[in-house]
Amino acid sequence: MSEPEPRRDGPYELPVERLAGGRGQRRRALVAILSLGLAVGGAIGLARLTGDRSGTGPAVGPSSGDTAVRGSPPAGPSAGSSAGPRRSIEPRIEHLVDALDVALPGAPHVLLVERDGLDIRLGQWTAGAGIAPFRTFRGALSADATDVIPVLAPTDDRLLLFEVGQPGGARNDRARLVDASGRVLWTGEDLAAISGAAWSPDGRVVVMAGTGRLWHLVRIDETGSATDRSVMLPFRVFLPTPLPKSWLTFPGTDPRTVPLGFSADGRWVYGGIAAPELGLMIAEFRVAVDGSVVEPVPDLGVGQPAGLAPQAGALGGRLVDPTTGRIAALRVNANTSGGPPTIEVHNPDAGFVFSISDGTPIGSGWGADGGLFVLSADAPLYADQVRLVRYGPDGSAGPPILAMGPLTSADFLGVLRGYGALAGTTTRPTRATQLILVDLADPSRIAAVPLPDDTTGSIIGVELRP
Repeated sequence: MSEPEPRRDGPYELPVERLAGGRGQRRRALVAILSLGLAVGGAIGLARLTGDRSGTGPAVGPSSGDTAVRGSPPAGPSAGSSAGPRRSIEPRIEHLVDALDVALPGAPHVLLVERDGLDIRLGQWTAGAGIAPFRTFRGALSADATDVIPVLAPTDDRLLLFEVGQPGGARNDRARLVDASGRVLWTGEDLAAISGAAWSPDGRVVVMAGTGRLWHLVRIDETGSATDRSVMLPFRVFLPTPLPKSWLTFPGTDPRTVPLGFSADGRWVYGGIAAPELGLMIAEFRVAVDGSVVEPVPDLGVGQPAGLAPQAGALGGRLVDPTTGRIAALRVNANTSGGPPTIEVHNPDAGFVFSISDGTPIGSGWGADGGLFVLSADAPLYADQVRLVRYGPDGSAGPPILAMGPLTSADFLGVLRGYGALAGTTTRPTRATQLILVDLADPSRIAAVPLPDDTTGSIIGVELRP
């Protein structure tokens, strides 16, 4: 078995939530349940792992900060023991959470996006009811599609599929927009799949970033026909810092634009400018839905009719606090030691509030009460301990809501309706992947379901639904 490969975006990219949205996410970017282990078993998205819940997991609850860790080496001298930390020679035993698939009234549903040849199938997990088929988009993919990033409309009847070009290949990223019957409504090329996409709440408009300064606003009318209004972002938006006229820019280091979501009144689409070297948003802007106006904004205007309305599943819903408009983004450690990245929280006016440096941050999401929920681990891969913690408006950490480990990898799928959705994967000694829903206010209310072995290798995305 080959070792897992790291995600393509790495810590130097803004964490585009390929999860939810990335609708947006994946972030990611590529929506994936495995943060760094998505290539285990040769899979894209979730690793191809068998379901095995025989292991005993750690306790769950506010006092579950202490989890089982790798055993200590046997007593006695060992070669090189004075050169650094002593490593265990005991077999590694990983555990999933010891929880059953029980009903959780009020919990969100989890939609799994699965590739089946050229078809895309949706499965839905309802806590207590298992995973059931939901919908199939037949013939949704082109014959030569390889890596695929799905962005599902909130109405669940339309699907945007990014087909990711290979680095150094002959083509850039492209996309297909299909409806529930499998009809192709629109295709586009020269797109930035890593920036994700944003759907309007009614599923009639989808926005995505092209290469460079181009944005695409694709609208679906009542007959199902799609039209693309392409908008070129002015340089005062794309490069917010004034530059000399003779200044040369380079695609590899130029800022990247990311769609964040729609305004509360539906008239605007908000976007952010991400600095590839830092992983931070350095500026915000908005585009009129009809494409007639593009303008920089000092903040996202959260709470105002024309301001961003953070939606679960969209990148803005992951990065932006729906109560205060604060932004939480991953920042690369700038020191020469190459340490793990940190999460920085800024006010809407870009003023620094606090930072979080708890091990390796795996993912984060804002709750409805101004709290930021962060999943972190003591290592990005093969972690001994993974913890979900809430940070208050002043940056203070609460007790662990959920502790897991040891695990091969974990991912934070998002926050919705007061619940956190997570995933964990083991490969030592057995392969298994598990979805988890936990009540963030009462961690004793938890449900988990293993992914069947015949589906985990083909799952390419995850969405949360009320």
